[in-house]
Amino acid sequence: MKRFIAIAAAVLATLACTKEYTKQFRGYYSFKTGGSVEISGKIYTVKEDTVKIDTIPHVVTLGPLTFRDTTYNYHVKLDTIASRDTTVTRHIVAESGQMHILEDGTDRMKVTMNVTGGDPVVFDASADSDNITLSPVKRYITVSTDGLGIPSRCWMNVSGSGKRYEDMIIFNLTYQGDYNFEDIEGTVTKSDINCIATVNE
Repeated sequence: MKRFIAIAAAVLATLACTKEYTKQFRGYYSFKTGGSVEISGKIYTVKEDTVKIDTIPHVVTLGPLTFRDTTYNYHVKLDTIASRDTTVTRHIVAESGQMHILEDGTDRMKVTMNVTGGDPVVFDASADSDNITLSPVKRYITVSTDGLGIPSRCWMNVSGSGKRYEDMIIFNLTYQGDYNFEDIEGTVTKSDINCIATVNE
């Protein structure tokens, strides 16, 4: 009996500590996320090959005058003529919005990110004495093409961890996934992305 009471007391003490761990992170925050990813893969050199030309004659009659003209429609396809290994860095388009960190049982948490102008995100999370850890979730990420055109979008698995500093939590996020845009195909091999969440007053 004494042994059972000791075990129960130890379990209760552990649960109490875990509750304190989650309590320090719980709250409502404003956040901003930004950074970059490193992509390793292939860059392809392509050229356009004309495979068909449609010749379209036109005849226009205006009174006694007849005008003839011809237009051409070109059908082309892209041919890959070379490829080489490459590593490029792409910036993640910055996001901001509201974050809620809520308790979900004794040692589990939910982290919601309501991205301004974007999709909501919900992470499962856990906490220990110093850190909050975000379990991986699949997200549709907007990646800057650094002046090469409109931003590209791709699916990424996002996870990470954070630490509280006074009224702020600084998260270090990890992005993993494939990247395909125009002549580059690759995989994210490194990410340097921070999310700064500040307590709403």
